[in-house]
Amino acid sequence: MRVRQSLGWMLRACRTLGTQPTFRNRSMFARAWPDGDRVQPVHVSTIQRWEAGLVAVPRDAIKRYEELLCLPTGQLTAVFDLLPGLTRQPRPLPIATSGDLEQLPAQGGRAGVLLDQVCSSALVSGAEWDELTGLLSQWPAAFLPPRMWEAMAQRLLTEMLIADGTAWAQRYEALARLFNHPTGGTAAIDACASAAGLRHHQAMTSTVAALGASDHSDSIRAMVAQVHNPTNDRALTGAVAGLAETVWRGRLKPAQRGQVLAVLQPLAGSGDGLDFWSAELVQRLTTTPRVRRAPARPLDDVHRNVVDRVTSRAVALVDGPEPGEYGELGELVHCLLFHENPDSQLGASFALAATPYRGPLAAALRQELGSALAGPAGWSTTVLAALRALGGQPELRLAERIVTASGIPGETVRVAAFAIAHLGDDTSPEWWQNAISQRLGAVAGPTDIEILRGLAYSAGITGQRPALKQLRTDPRTPFDSQAAASWWLDLPAHVLASSHR
Repeated sequence: MRVRQSLGWMLRACRTLGTQPTFRNRSMFARAWPDGDRVQPVHVSTIQRWEAGLVAVPRDAIKRYEELLCLPTGQLTAVFDLLPGLTRQPRPLPIATSGDLEQLPAQGGRAGVLLDQVCSSALVSGAEWDELTGLLSQWPAAFLPPRMWEAMAQRLLTEMLIADGTAWAQRYEALARLFNHPTGGTAAIDACASAAGLRHHQAMTSTVAALGASDHSDSIRAMVAQVHNPTNDRALTGAVAGLAETVWRGRLKPAQRGQVLAVLQPLAGSGDGLDFWSAELVQRLTTTPRVRRAPARPLDDVHRNVVDRVTSRAVALVDGPEPGEYGELGELVHCLLFHENPDSQLGASFALAATPYRGPLAAALRQELGSALAGPAGWSTTVLAALRALGGQPELRLAERIVTASGIPGETVRVAAFAIAHLGDDTSPEWWQNAISQRLGAVAGPTDIEILRGLAYSAGITGQRPALKQLRTDPRTPFDSQAAASWWLDLPAHVLASSHR
């Protein structure tokens, strides 16, 4: 994934397709850019180079786009922060300037207010997590009582695991900052490693994979331990994904490399969910650690036709795109649907979802899914997975129908059950009751149990407590699904409420 070009395209799409038509003219946008002493003028050619991906965009400029285009705080900056980590590019370390040093007293006061907030039952937004960890990253020697680091790390991890969209991306980056904080990193590592040891934890993959953002020996040790003796399959998948990032940075010791390689070689090429990450790790462990992975495979005719079809449908639904947007839009759609690296798919989904193309792409993919349901499960699950990031109410209604319909492959139903969590929160209580009763009456194998776990996940994310209580108390519910419902019901109310802010 070409991060700089994708970010530039995202900015251009938001400016040219936004709600303020005057800003489609780059010169008019440049005229609106200054704001007294707070924001200095910018030349129109600089904006052009940013949006073409020719030069890196400063983070403050991303924030100015949000302000001028009246976008929610974090909609663009969260993507700016997220993409380098997903594509394994080094995160820039904050550099304190003389101006920063002059502001330390005021910033320290603000950090104190935020610390009190996150260590209490007060609500905390993603923007506030971003602000707090940004301030702490400027003080590598910051001293806080251990219990405060622990409380902050535990809450941040839990909120990240149940957040979605921008709220998730802000917490993901905030946790990465904590991992790399010289005095606070240990608490963040301990929070993830401890959660990874809980067999019925409901977000195990991302919990363990998050450890890959840290180079600390404790983090590496926790991931290696999960490879040797995984808590469950989800923990193993997370450990392999996290180690892939660690190996790319060349952080494993020789003995660790041999141990991990011995476990992973049988998994490479297995065809299951571990196939990509295990194959990547084996490749890196048997060659030079810093060898970069080859680009995504070229599109074959079938994939090219799909990308062209989806892209052209989306373009037809927006008002006045620039011709220059077509190529990058197609590249991102290709990455979203067909890239073999799940992190690259995730990055593409965030870049696309941040722009006015989100709704049109969801409509185009929904049309694609309508015909895919009659075919093999593989294609329908690919489209459903993409819709998790882009869809809204129409796609929610479709996912609901898939879960309760007959004759649809179990894997497609499983993906739809998990997708409901990300498509909205207005599913009726009657649907939940009927869907859970129907699925409980059809439990015949592992896929059916996973469908119920997906329903528990979606009910938890969307706050459907009656549905979770139904799963926990119905005697037909498999033990794993009962444990999942209990996990969600036991989460603190203020953490659940904060995760959606």
